[in-house]
Amino acid sequence: MKKLLLGLLLLVAGSCPGAIPHPRDYDWGTITVPENYSYAGSQKISIYWEKLKATGAAPEAIVMINGGPGMPHDSFHQPAGTGYNRDWFSALRTHFDVYYFDQRGTGNSAGLSYTNLSTRNYRTYGTPDICRDIEELRKNVIKKKQIAVLGESYGGAVALTYAIMYPANVSKLIIHDSTPSNAYFTNMHINMSNGLTALEEVLPGVEENMLSCIEKFDNGEVSNAYGYNLTSNDFLTLCLPYTYSLRGQIAMATMALQIAQNGQSDILDAILAPAREMAARAAYSSLPVSIVLVQGIEMLDQRAISSAADSSPWTKAWASERIFQPRLAFMKDYNITHFSGFNVISRLGQIKAPTLVVVGETDFICPPEYAEVMYEGIPDCRLLKVKNAAHGGFIEQNTFVVGKIRNFLLNHYPEEDERITPVEELRSRSPEEAVQIWLDGVTRLGLTDDFLKETLK
Repeated sequence: MKKLLLGLLLLVAGSCPGAIPHPRDYDWGTITVPENYSYAGSQKISIYWEKLKATGAAPEAIVMINGGPGMPHDSFHQPAGTGYNRDWFSALRTHFDVYYFDQRGTGNSAGLSYTNLSTRNYRTYGTPDICRDIEELRKNVIKKKQIAVLGESYGGAVALTYAIMYPANVSKLIIHDSTPSNAYFTNMHINMSNGLTALEEVLPGVEENMLSCIEKFDNGEVSNAYGYNLTSNDFLTLCLPYTYSLRGQIAMATMALQIAQNGQSDILDAILAPAREMAARAAYSSLPVSIVLVQGIEMLDQRAISSAADSSPWTKAWASERIFQPRLAFMKDYNITHFSGFNVISRLGQIKAPTLVVVGETDFICPPEYAEVMYEGIPDCRLLKVKNAAHGGFIEQNTFVVGKIRNFLLNHYPEEDERITPVEELRSRSPEEAVQIWLDGVTRLGLTDDFLKETLK
């Protein structure tokens, strides 16, 4: 079987392009900013923004920075037909105007593509200039001296940077399932493998079963409905979409148990149906250029990659083949040699705003140890570890997580804890449901709805 495109692991949240905000609840528009803030004669680009209007009087403002890199803000909305059903953070409307924006090069902001990349200053599409765009949004649209800032996943890296660049302009800071450095990317195989150990507390036996699966694949002892000769690397790559949520991790554990016991799995067969079509796509060109661009110039630290330790079952060889090599090919094809690795660990002490760091206990992508680094480094910081959540607690445990964020923003700390959805309620009941969870993870990997429509028809 050809190498699966799903090896292109991204630090993203989900996407639902095409939804239309309702004017009853939203305002929206664009602002014009320089592509290059350092050059007075720079060409201009547009940045799209939306405001979910507060329901209370005299609201404050919070800016939401979505995951990615290279993704629009739609992951913060729940779609319903051609519009929005509700926002994941709609509970904040009681006291806040909630502002979203599409990061430069994405969504409804000025687009970046493989066709026009040569006419753009690619160095200006990373974290620092996204922060400068947020500052323009604050000054020219929000028009408040201070704003609260929430960053999720890659958006957390942007939020940290903004709070360092403009410390006096941030009233409260929330970092959700994120990282203070590019180590999450260079060590992703280690994080994924270590994630199984953390998952063992919730799903006993998952680590042993995954290792047994690898052995069976290597020995040619696994069959599937399509007759594919899958390698262990194919299997590990197929598992990636399942790692973003505990629901997905449960489905992955069930699949691993079936394979370990029987050498086959109805879940594996079910997800191979869409995967067989995706396998034929190019390594990087099916993804938005802004994803591989930002990862290439900020995350792809080749020296750190070469010195990284090995791990199992996700190995360094797997990461090199399925994750790093496509990025290197992109950089070579477009003659991009600039690298400014993202790392703000030494500058965390410059953050002045009270901060809340939120992380899922089974987050494979940005595991809790990264949250602890931020907790230790930011002077005024609280840490919330969310049970039964992985990389997206605001979705997986919405009422609990958003409630805690709202309390933090309002300086309200009740003693009682809201309900956490138990593991049993997160279990999938059928292969069809397991496929939907998998497809949700595929979207969070950065593949667009249009891509899925083309490959699944």
